[in-house]
Amino acid sequence: MNRKQVLKNMKKNKKNAKVVEEDNLVSRFIFTIGIVLVVLIAGYLFIGTFVTKTLFNKTKEEKQEVTIDNNTILAGQIFDQKDAEYYVLIYDVDDEKSSLGKWKGLKSSDKIYVVDSGEKLNNKFIVEKDSNKNPTGYSDLKIKNPTLIKVKDKKVIEYTEGEEEIKNIFKK
Repeated sequence: MNRKQVLKNMKKNKKNAKVVEEDNLVSRFIFTIGIVLVVLIAGYLFIGTFVTKTLFNKTKEEKQEVTIDNNTILAGQIFDQKDAEYYVLIYDVDDEKSSLGKWKGLKSSDKIYVVDSGEKLNNKFIVEKDSNKNPTGYSDLKIKNPTLIKVKDKKVIEYTEGEEEIKNIFKK
């Protein structure tokens, strides 16, 4: 073989080596990406199964709907309601002895607001004795527990203390 032929073969072999090396580089890159993906998926499955236990957890979480009770007010809001005539029932909502929370003696036309006397924000208006049965505003508001107040045009027109007396008002 002559020299030209040998050089030609060398160039050809060099091109083939570059192509093989490039193919080798691409295959190594794809292999590396595949390994990284397998590790990430395995990590996700491990964490989801054993750490947070949410991946294959078949129990459904029930979402609780948030409700706003517009009928529960603070004692300081007794005279601030937009209705012209309404009742305000003041009692300890958490008192298991009281049946006022379960009692349904109201007419559907009666608008009633509830004040929880057990709530700390209402403590300054709740007294044990010497209640004011004719309050004109917040400054002279002193209420016994339980009490029913009927308000008309921002003025107290009825004031009833005691659970049985309150029930008698609505039986009429």
